[in-house]
Amino acid sequence: MADKRTSDGNRKPREAPTVLEAFAKRMMTATFSPAATEEDAQTFLRRFAEYAPIDAIFVDQPWVGMAREILAPLGIRVGVEAAYPVGNWSIQAKVAAIREGVRLGAEEIDIGGHFAAIKSGDFDAVRDDARAMIDAAAGEIWVMVLPETAILTRDELARTLEAYAEGGVGGIKTSSGYGWNTQIEDVHFIRRLFGETFQIDVSGGVRTLDHALGYFAAGTDNIHASPIFRILDEAKERFG
Repeated sequence: MADKRTSDGNRKPREAPTVLEAFAKRMMTATFSPAATEEDAQTFLRRFAEYAPIDAIFVDQPWVGMAREILAPLGIRVGVEAAYPVGNWSIQAKVAAIREGVRLGAEEIDIGGHFAAIKSGDFDAVRDDARAMIDAAAGEIWVMVLPETAILTRDELARTLEAYAEGGVGGIKTSSGYGWNTQIEDVHFIRRLFGETFQIDVSGGVRTLDHALGYFAAGTDNIHASPIFRILDEAKERFG
């Protein structure tokens, strides 16, 4: 599906936002925790009624319906993830996860790339993996594919993104955030080589408002951050 956030004429301003509502709408977070109960997740999600709406919140698949009930009135999208954090699922498993995301009514799925193929230099397999995921989405859910920039050399990253582009990928999320951080130079590198080919969402290591603003200034479209309330509180204090 064409992502309305980045389609022609509707791309978010690339410069760092200076208005609270605009800043919030480029932020994302998640509820993933093996220790969380459904009540914990509901409490977390309901807190967002106290803040300017963020772009999206990612939840475990069983909670998509509950999350949509809470978040849709707030104008916040619901997403799911798959193949986290190592990405080395079979194509069939990834296709099934995408189709399940569609069935549940999720609006986005963030899914790990074929890291074993990347590190082994099999970029035909990387391209085929990406193409299968995009075909499975069939325009019904927005797919963001993870290259996990922190584990790749610059050559590996460039060749991976070439394969993603050939496979029809329109959006990349830099990292799962599980133990790896994204560097601002990663964003600069991708923009220099690929321009506007990809929507770039950053995850991993964004802990403060100033961190977020730096990534936005570098060319990031959206940011996934775990300490979302702290960052939103900082933005409210600074932007009013």
